[in-house]
Amino acid sequence: MSTQTSFTDTFREMWETRPPRIPSEQGGNAKIAGVCEGIGVRYQVDPTVVRVLFVVGFFLGGGLPAYLLAWMTMPRYGLALSPAEAVIRRKEELGPPDRKERSTGWWLMFFFVITSGLFTAGDGRGSIGLLGIALLIVAWWFLHAHQPQPPAGLLADAPVRTMPEPVDLSMYTPAEGADTPPGRATPPSWDPLGAAPFAWDLPDPGPAPQPTPRKPRVWPWVALGVVGALGVMSALATMFGIGVVKDEPFGTLEYAPTSEAELPLTYDGGVGDTVVDLRGLPELIDPHHVLVSGGVGPLNVHLPKLVPVQLSCDDGLGDSNCSPGLYNPEADGETLYLTVSGGIGPVRVTAPQAAAPQAPAAPQD
Repeated sequence: MSTQTSFTDTFREMWETRPPRIPSEQGGNAKIAGVCEGIGVRYQVDPTVVRVLFVVGFFLGGGLPAYLLAWMTMPRYGLALSPAEAVIRRKEELGPPDRKERSTGWWLMFFFVITSGLFTAGDGRGSIGLLGIALLIVAWWFLHAHQPQPPAGLLADAPVRTMPEPVDLSMYTPAEGADTPPGRATPPSWDPLGAAPFAWDLPDPGPAPQPTPRKPRVWPWVALGVVGALGVMSALATMFGIGVVKDEPFGTLEYAPTSEAELPLTYDGGVGDTVVDLRGLPELIDPHHVLVSGGVGPLNVHLPKLVPVQLSCDDGLGDSNCSPGLYNPEADGETLYLTVSGGIGPVRVTAPQAAAPQAPAAPQD
């Protein structure tokens, strides 16, 4: 009972003192949305380390949904509501700053559902997304254990206990339309030397120099849109039975089946070189229909030596030397019905020297 109560209290404290996002327009050295910057300031760790961990998680497959989840649940610096919390509130109850977060929250939820793979099946993305989220929660737990008290003046809803050592937050400005979080020490706007008699003859200080406003970053939103679009296409492909790339979609994809059991219905190209090498196929016991679809990049298909091949060709956006017809007509075994569909890039079909295509016979009168 005490363990359950302690866990519940700890998690509630973690939520109530969760870090805010500090985007670049509010003074943070943010690259996208200020998630890593906010985590670094809240738990007094180097934000660069947090960014590296998210980047590594992105390449492993679970970093993107974890980042989107953190973005959804972290409020902007100066605000009390996160985008996810703004979504579940009635619009009439929100002020102008929170209404902007509400719109952002809907988009984040959409991209999170698409990119996490939690609601798609057949490609393993759901388990990878869950793993990334689980690792995010575990890391959050350890960060909270390392620094349970936030810096004074960081959170809009000031907690009862804050760090005993002050943290300089003067470089950060609250969200537009929001108040400065309580507890933050504001530097004096007057010259303290003015109270000293020996400094009365000094000129009055001028207005403090204002920082040059930063230009809004556009490329992170473009990148997020591209990733979301790829996620949408992948989800639609899964739902409607379109071929989905089984291996990594970036880099070189190489397929080289050496038995009849290894022949799939489709080979799908990704972004980069795609090589389908069928030269190791033995004689077929049963006929097979196989579709090879190009992606973005060169597609190279090597026809088998010991299998009759009925080749069909669909042009894509790029040069192609694909020549339809019957190859290896004298070979034993059943026929491989192969369709090569080009994508965006050149298509090269290589046939054995003794496997020249045989044109279909002309109909007899």
